[in-house]
Amino acid sequence: MPLDKKSFYARTMHTPDSPERAVQRESLREVSKLLLPLHRALIDAAKEDYALAVAPVKPAQLLQLLTDDPFFEWLKPVTALIVDIDEMVRTDFEAADVTAIADRIDRLFGAKAEGAFSSQYIPMLQRSVDIAIGHAALRKAVSRLRG
Repeated sequence: MPLDKKSFYARTMHTPDSPERAVQRESLREVSKLLLPLHRALIDAAKEDYALAVAPVKPAQLLQLLTDDPFFEWLKPVTALIVDIDEMVRTDFEAADVTAIADRIDRLFGAKAEGAFSSQYIPMLQRSVDIAIGHAALRKAVSRLRG
């Protein structure tokens, strides 16, 4: 059965990509794929810190802590970034949207990272090989994202 333009758009939520936007879309997907294990490693490290500072974390308790506990508040910008990228790759976007995502990543993971995130992230980056490897891969992907 042939696929018409209307049904294609309904399925993908975006119009056909130009070659440039196709490259950007693939770069965004790569960044998202790299952020997921890095985010997981950060959650695991934060969970260990919480267990030492407050109390052990039961598996059923983790989602509630991530959502509501101030101890895990610093992770929310990464969670939001992943969600925003995943939503963006399913829709039409402009080059400025890609730049904005790259800028957000730089504010979190770049050399001049800012705020509460950086104060938690840098010590974890220095003590965890998994986080350091994920960080390096993410930085390479962001440079490709910027073109």
